[in-house]
Amino acid sequence: MPQGTFECRWAFLGLSGIAEKFLLDLLLPRDTSKSIRHQLVAVSTTGPKERARRWLAEQASANAEDIVIYTSYEAMLKSGEFDIVYISTPHSVHFEHARAAIENKRHVLLEKPAVMNQKQYQRLSELAKKNDVVLMEGMWTRYFPLTKHLQQHIVPKLGAIKRVLADYSVPIFDDPAMDASARFLKKSTGAGSLLDLGVYPLTWIDIVLSSVSEATESATPVQVVFANTIEHDTPFEPIDDVTTVILSRPSPAFTGVVTISSSLPGSASLGLDDKLLRKKNAPSIRVQGTKAEVSIPFPPIRPETLTVQYYSPEALDEAGFETEEIVTKEVHGWGLWYQADVIAEAVRERLAREEATGSGTVIGEQGTVRVQGWMDEAKKRAGIQYSEELERLW
Repeated sequence: MPQGTFECRWAFLGLSGIAEKFLLDLLLPRDTSKSIRHQLVAVSTTGPKERARRWLAEQASANAEDIVIYTSYEAMLKSGEFDIVYISTPHSVHFEHARAAIENKRHVLLEKPAVMNQKQYQRLSELAKKNDVVLMEGMWTRYFPLTKHLQQHIVPKLGAIKRVLADYSVPIFDDPAMDASARFLKKSTGAGSLLDLGVYPLTWIDIVLSSVSEATESATPVQVVFANTIEHDTPFEPIDDVTTVILSRPSPAFTGVVTISSSLPGSASLGLDDKLLRKKNAPSIRVQGTKAEVSIPFPPIRPETLTVQYYSPEALDEAGFETEEIVTKEVHGWGLWYQADVIAEAVRERLAREEATGSGTVIGEQGTVRVQGWMDEAKKRAGIQYSEELERLW
């Protein structure tokens, strides 16, 4: 291996569906020029060790027999030998699990949505800084090559951003293969379209607005001004489903429209991977500026291509028609490893220091806090309520 390669050791708290995809991405062959390698060394499960061992074998992990399996996450966080813990349990318990990790001086990659509300994430950020560790929300979409290209090279050419239309809708609720006790149907586990899906289109609005020169102290904050939901009946209780959120800012003038649903459009009979990779009738993201518009197709969680239509006078063709640009940035694997590299690099830098600084790092803190705040206000305006136990702060 190249000199200076960092072997980042991971622990998984939770063996979820997204954890399967994340592990497969961590195990992908790497370019030999890359200075970071990833390996899974420990997992925590609430089930039998034998089931966890089968789970590891199914993921084709080369070192499956060497991975330490804990039946107590507290024990893993206290005594495990690893660099970063990846938490992919239901977001209803993210605050509890992330707080325990941070207080054990662990670096944390926390699946999205990070927590149930903004105050919980602000508390975790405070604790991460106090305990000299790295904390990062696992909003993988922020770290894709296409996302970075959009921010650095496309958004500056759009002119003043006036409107963003952002949709993420996947027919999950009516999936015939879904068990009636599935997490996606239980409010006790934080279920609902707004938190499960809405975090993505709201993040796209944040990605765009934080990329422009208007993102200065003189700009007024973007606020949620309307939210409404059509509920979906479950065996337990109704949960938010077909949801619309409108955001606005008076100066510079901006409007954002977010739409989400866990029941439409599309076939509910397809497997989840097919649902996520299926072509849709309309683009998921549309960013409209005074000079050009960008459209990003479904799925917005894993962007590989975008189309720009330029319509400022200097960009028109000889006949006065708009001109077009298509940008493609292919993704290796699912693309979850991009975020893994980001936090691993930050952890490597901290480990290289001779002494602790007494001040941890929260990667993407402002963006996560903004999006959590928008979800809080949308919940309030749409009448989406969770128990005090899930929302509590300590």
